[in-house]
Amino acid sequence: MAFAALTLLAGLTAAEAGGQTTETGGAEALARAEALADSGRTEEARRALRAWYGSPGASGGETLTRARLLRARLASDPDSAEADYVWVAIEGEAAHAPEAWLRLAQLRLLRGEPERVLADLERLRASHPDDPRAAESWLWTGHAHEALGELDEACAAWRRAESRDPATRPAVGEAVAACDGSGSFFAVQVGAFGAASGAETTRRRLEEAGFRAYVVTGEGDGLRRVRAGRFVHLPSAAMFAERVRRHGFEAVVVLASPSSG
Repeated sequence: MAFAALTLLAGLTAAEAGGQTTETGGAEALARAEALADSGRTEEARRALRAWYGSPGASGGETLTRARLLRARLASDPDSAEADYVWVAIEGEAAHAPEAWLRLAQLRLLRGEPERVLADLERLRASHPDDPRAAESWLWTGHAHEALGELDEACAAWRRAESRDPATRPAVGEAVAACDGSGSFFAVQVGAFGAASGAETTRRRLEEAGFRAYVVTGEGDGLRRVRAGRFVHLPSAAMFAERVRRHGFEAVVVLASPSSG
């Protein structure tokens, strides 16, 4: 009887050890996939991650959170990446949520959804105020405001990023320097009119569509130019122009001086 009990105990111990070996092997495989992704070897990382998902070592908890975060980083389909980032941010292990919120915001900015970006980054700062990514988030908050044509708000966010996160200073230094209003900037022009009534009608239509619009005069030709937004970065201006076009307006990006606006 005692021998049988010892034999059973030995069997359980061996099984537990085997499970630990499998789990360790799975963790090592996932770590390898992460290392491949970090080194830019995307296809190899994808293969390694697929192998991990098919292995006995694939499990839940922190390891699964890491795997889904990595799968989002490697995804070629933005919708799949977004779904994984949202899962990690809301349902995954809390330690990985700040990275997920930040990457989700970056993805949504690329997709032209700056309003959602602002909400994501606010949630990151509210939920994880002491995480380093909370400081970095001000850089992307600035980019989101700029994509909305809100340069004053963008400049305020970039200044906060510059003061809070040394790592972002090279990225925002030029933008912050441009925020003093002494240099040229980009704007989105919707039309140029000889008559004040035409300019005012178009400005009002833009306002009704949700855009901050203004009329510029004084360029020597007597025309009244209807514009919206001010931008330091050309890609942000181009993104904003596309949003304006989707509302039925013709829109072009122009280079403006501080005197003209």
